[in-house]
Amino acid sequence: MAFQQQDLDESNDGGNMDFDDNSCSNGGTDEILTCTNDGEHGNGVPTASTTQVRNGSITRCHCKASVKLRVNKEGLWEVRHHIIEHNHPLTPPQWQHHHRSERKITEAEGEVIKAMTEAQVAPSVQFRVAAAVAGGEVFVGHTKRDHINFVTRLKTLSIEGGDAATLINLLTSRQAEDPWFFFRVQFDEYGRLCHLFWRDFMMKEDYLLYHDVVIFDTTYRTNRYNLICGAFVGINNHWSNVMFGCAFLSDEKSESFEWLFNVFNESMGEDVRPISIFTDQDQAISNAIEKIYPATRHRLCQWHIQQNAISHFGSLKHDRTFQNIFNKCLNGCYSEAEFEGTWLKMIKDYGLDDNAWFKRLYNIKTKWCTALNNQFFSAGILSSQRSESANHAMGFQASKTTSLTEFFDIFETTVQRWRGEEERKEFNCIRSTPTSVSFALAMGTQAAILPSEDSVLVYRVDSPGAEGSSHHVTFDCDNNLIQCTSRKFQVMGMLCSHIIRVLHIHSVPEIPPRYILRRWSKFSKAGVWNRLLPNDMRRSAANDAINWRRSMLTNLNNLVTK
Repeated sequence: MAFQQQDLDESNDGGNMDFDDNSCSNGGTDEILTCTNDGEHGNGVPTASTTQVRNGSITRCHCKASVKLRVNKEGLWEVRHHIIEHNHPLTPPQWQHHHRSERKITEAEGEVIKAMTEAQVAPSVQFRVAAAVAGGEVFVGHTKRDHINFVTRLKTLSIEGGDAATLINLLTSRQAEDPWFFFRVQFDEYGRLCHLFWRDFMMKEDYLLYHDVVIFDTTYRTNRYNLICGAFVGINNHWSNVMFGCAFLSDEKSESFEWLFNVFNESMGEDVRPISIFTDQDQAISNAIEKIYPATRHRLCQWHIQQNAISHFGSLKHDRTFQNIFNKCLNGCYSEAEFEGTWLKMIKDYGLDDNAWFKRLYNIKTKWCTALNNQFFSAGILSSQRSESANHAMGFQASKTTSLTEFFDIFETTVQRWRGEEERKEFNCIRSTPTSVSFALAMGTQAAILPSEDSVLVYRVDSPGAEGSSHHVTFDCDNNLIQCTSRKFQVMGMLCSHIIRVLHIHSVPEIPPRYILRRWSKFSKAGVWNRLLPNDMRRSAANDAINWRRSMLTNLNNLVTK
């Protein structure tokens, strides 16, 4: 009863008590509730363990307000001493909720915070949501700083026995649950994590379908451990990113990338290799690709080249005409002769003969010039819509302090987001039919027949108002074969408007089957979806069970605490 009275007194006068536990010699226990302003402020001198003094306001002023309690023989608390007076201004009632004794995070609230943290919701956003639900920050029951500290403790508790060991244990558990889950790890002579690669079942399925183009993204670094993150990303039938696998490497040596590419091939279990692989400009990666993928066309991401070029343009970086010519060399030429002529003219006109950077760039022209790669399939990722996103394929929201296990959670969230978007697009494809665009394309182009022999017809097709849009289309009427100098089908697997125009002239009612790539069709993944149906049902049931248990624990906690 005395304890309840003291709590009531504090609420009325604005005081606040800390809890101090002191053992007594008689076997009982004395409990002393002291004011938060008890004691004295530090002298501000750095100690051996600190190199910087933390600035802050002084709150300790030797306030003696306190309550001393003791357990009596009957096991009940009784007040032994009580000092009511404070030697400082008391907290107004409207600020009472800021006192430490008034702030707490209940078990039910902790479960909600944990769920939002696992969903990669930022702590500040979580607190705003809690404030909106409670009707204001005053009614949340804890401060924003309390919330952030709680999230920090959650993340700390998730790392047991070392960050790398925790991640490996996590991957091992995943493999035990899913026999199709694959990972390989390599340690150095000191038992430290050296290299790590993993992929799940769906990543392999996606690779077998869309392995023709691979983006090897190494733009992310785990600054906390100085590890390199390498993600294998592809392009699905919706022209969206799809994940093939992810890895951590401790260095950027050619041998490390060779290990990774060999493990990646092993994980797929099929003798399938990409037609084109896109990377950043790195000699070690280039050496490894040349050795492990000798038949694969190694390409450099043009977005990276364009960003790097700006620092070498000098005074030309503000010259729009020069930039247009440079961009034409990158992806605006349709033949090697056109590229060579454009490049030579640019070098001469702008006095770049002795520029070392442009010389080095020219020496690796086969890795970035589209005119020299128009016989290799690339899924069109060098177009303006895809180039930048290909360079930063993953788009992770991670910081320099992100741990490996946190990174894995972010990675999983990213992959699930991609797959959710893919499922939405698949649903829309199944329930809808695209409109025909052949007539519009036909009306937007002009075609003139050129002299030719036998049954092969050659057309010059122009798009009015579009510079450099004139192309020759060759049509073999007898064998129903058609080809355009734009080579869009060879590069993207889609017919260009020039070919559509010629087919329209000859009243061809539909695109010949040989020019419809299954990898772009709405049915490209139908077999995978059908095989996954039972697994999806089991996964849904498992998620339902987890959600039910979480809901029941929350309800039980609310019942007990009320």
